[in-house]
Amino acid sequence: MPLPSYYQRLIKRYPQISEVEWHLLDQLATVRHIRKGERFLSVGRVARYAAFVLSGEFKYNFTGDDGSEKILKFGFPDDFLTNCLSFNNNKPSYLNITALEDAVILRFSINKVQPLYELHCSILHVNLQVYRSIMEEQAEHQYILSLKSPLERYRFLMRHRPSIIQKISLTNIAKYLFTSREALSRARVMATKKLGGRNPLGPSI
Repeated sequence: MPLPSYYQRLIKRYPQISEVEWHLLDQLATVRHIRKGERFLSVGRVARYAAFVLSGEFKYNFTGDDGSEKILKFGFPDDFLTNCLSFNNNKPSYLNITALEDAVILRFSINKVQPLYELHCSILHVNLQVYRSIMEEQAEHQYILSLKSPLERYRFLMRHRPSIIQKISLTNIAKYLFTSREALSRARVMATKKLGGRNPLGPSI
């Protein structure tokens, strides 16, 4: 039986995994529909599942000591959703993974996938690739937050992560950059002026 069409995108992104191996993974997977605002993982729960995003967008968010929402990461189609720290240490998650819009995911029980690592090196390799990518994104986010002003942080996204500007609302970008929406709005105007008045795109809500 042929794989569902959405696997073609995943095969292209992770060519190490053969079609036979995708069939094995498909036997362990379930397609889930998640509504906007629904959580894939909640604070205080131990991560037991991982998922590929088939459609929709997600945020990794938590509430700071000042009571404001902070966003550490976004998840886009074909990205991998999970909290590695929570699963590996069997400890409650300190963050939520929340749908920013109605979404569809391909969900796996991590415990059921793990036995495949010893039998299929390519699946293990992709798992390590995903972990490495998550660590790199965390390091990049820490670097962004080390920049002194909202303008510098926004310019970094313009240069290196334009997909965030194009797809994510200004309100949520402000939470990702740990600044206020007002300060980020001013930074966006300044960044636009530097571009000769061209709007760098992106929703304004």
